[in-house]
Amino acid sequence: MAATTTRVGLVGYGLIGQAVRDMITSNDNGMEVVFIHDADTSRLDDLGDLALTDLADFDSRGADLVVEMAHPDVTRKWGTTILEKTNYMFISVTALADREVETGIEEATAKYGTRAFVPHGGVVGMDALLENRDIWESVDVVMKKPPKNVDCAAAGVDPDSITEETCLYDGPTRGICPMFPRNVNTHAAIAYAGIGFDRTHSLLLVDPAWSDATVAIHAKAPGVELHVERVEAITGVTGASTPASIYNTVQMIGSTGPGIHLR
Repeated sequence: MAATTTRVGLVGYGLIGQAVRDMITSNDNGMEVVFIHDADTSRLDDLGDLALTDLADFDSRGADLVVEMAHPDVTRKWGTTILEKTNYMFISVTALADREVETGIEEATAKYGTRAFVPHGGVVGMDALLENRDIWESVDVVMKKPPKNVDCAAAGVDPDSITEETCLYDGPTRGICPMFPRNVNTHAAIAYAGIGFDRTHSLLLVDPAWSDATVAIHAKAPGVELHVERVEAITGVTGASTPASIYNTVQMIGSTGPGIHLR
């Protein structure tokens, strides 16, 4: 039986976007990149016909799936418009901390019969969080990073002024998302998979002495406890495992290639 090809559009062509594009094109996965868009149009200079300078023209490329790898503002501005035409996966999960955005996405999928996807990204154990979301009594997320690897602009913090271990946030996950929108998509995904943005507790610690990024999840329910920790190298605000993780989520959604597929 012949397999159809899944046509994928990429929004954001930085470190993650470039890596995901390379993985799609170098694997026999039944997927084809049909456009690439970036707000920094200089990144599109060598892409030829793949370059899409105006995202308003996305539907002209006939994508079966549009993947956002840029900033939560893309989902705020374009999420429902994209979902009117096709399926949408967004890695900037912090957009969902805005109730209006979340409601708009849910309503668009219901009206147009399209699907929105939240990738697991840096979350280890998302399936366990999701499966037990109705019984968790508490979910805590602890993130540790060097301050130079945290985009503090929205929080009004100068990372260069931090000289020792410092707590940048301690409270409900809904509050951390607008303060550090590029850094805490892991927190947002954990909250969405588990007990929500208001009941999930987030802690963000920074220390210039650290060189790696650590994310720990602690969830408790009657008779069940989940403790997971990931430690990895970090470039910019992105963990080393993120590009491969995002690609594999795209593959789970869109792959029509041969082989045995894990879902």
